[in-house]
Amino acid sequence: MKRFKEPLKTLLILLLTASAVFLAWKGSLFAAFFPERKGGAVSPTPEPSELSYTASALPLAAAVTGPGGLCCGLAYDAEAMAELFEGFSAVLSEALGSAEAPASIGRFTWQDRLEEESLYLDYGFPLPITALAAWVGVEAAWAGAETGTAYLLDDNGSGNVRLSYRAGDGRYYECDTAASWTTLRAQLEEYRPNGAAFAFTLPALRECDPCLLVLEQLPPVCRVYASSAGSSAAAVCGELFGINLGGQSRYTEGDGTLVYPGEKGVLRLWTDGGVGYTASEDSHRASSPADQIEEARRLLETIHAAYAGEEILALRNVEADEAGDLSLEFSYMLGGLRLDLAAGPAARAVWKDGMLSELTIHPRSYRLGEEVSGLLPEKQAAAAAGSLRRGAAPELALPDGGEEKLEPKWIVTVDGRDLWKQED
Repeated sequence: MKRFKEPLKTLLILLLTASAVFLAWKGSLFAAFFPERKGGAVSPTPEPSELSYTASALPLAAAVTGPGGLCCGLAYDAEAMAELFEGFSAVLSEALGSAEAPASIGRFTWQDRLEEESLYLDYGFPLPITALAAWVGVEAAWAGAETGTAYLLDDNGSGNVRLSYRAGDGRYYECDTAASWTTLRAQLEEYRPNGAAFAFTLPALRECDPCLLVLEQLPPVCRVYASSAGSSAAAVCGELFGINLGGQSRYTEGDGTLVYPGEKGVLRLWTDGGVGYTASEDSHRASSPADQIEEARRLLETIHAAYAGEEILALRNVEADEAGDLSLEFSYMLGGLRLDLAAGPAARAVWKDGMLSELTIHPRSYRLGEEVSGLLPEKQAAAAAGSLRRGAAPELALPDGGEEKLEPKWIVTVDGRDLWKQED
């Protein structure tokens, strides 16, 4: 695998690079993954027309495949993933910005291409393609309302890059682009195989998700320490939405929830420390999915900055109803692992008719410990997943039921229900 720089040097370079990208484009791609924590007054949220775009999520897994199908895989390492994505963002930008209308392909065609020289990026949830394009500084009008959970860049046979993607409905599509295959191939050659492989190439894993990227060796994964911080989040929410938490109009509901009415909405402080805002009037508007994701990210980042530890907030799911209204779910991420809160998503934003309708957040702060946890190799976890449900896949996550000390575990989730967790 490509030799990654020492952690401190990597972080400094990424911060400097993110700053340079911010000046060159409308906004930094990676600021959310190395957020700046500042005190002082809460900055007003800009109008949608003023929005620049910051990536709200990194891929959960990535693979650089060279000749002969030999693969360099990456997962559960946020710094290395940010470095990889930064390195390929220019060619991804050109591919998304120049893509032609998509044509349908079959799953086996997709799998065949995974074994060819290519770049693979797996987000693990249906991300609007227009949002991904905005994060790399281009428009993708061809995509319409289309979403993609995973993306593949390879050679179209005519000297240009072919963009293939797995749509949110599980179907597969391809687009020809104007991006240069020679340029992409030169970048692919900088990486060396590290034993990673897709499950469909491994006979012992034929029962699990065939497109699961399986690492030969996991990066070191440490224990995590957690704490709650509801009061500071509530104060920032009150300031953001113009609600006076010290006013006389507050009241308590039967379950102990504190309710603070405001001119344009209501703020609730739940007994478990969660904070929720429900709008009653038009206060935050954004028309496109990219703008709605960005507006939600900005609001949540402002709230999160009041109590954040070493974790970040990242977009982890997008759901659209028949009317096109979006429900956005965010998770805390630390070291490339998702914090799996028993209370549900770390944060949620609901848009209706282009207006922010609901915003909720469960304030938790995390820091990495030094104790490395013992985990099953990914191949064994994948085999266990396939034995429980054909097509299932394991995820390495940090279950958080409110404890102070958290241990990483393999989790197999199907239809929103945990079928299996690795025991200590």
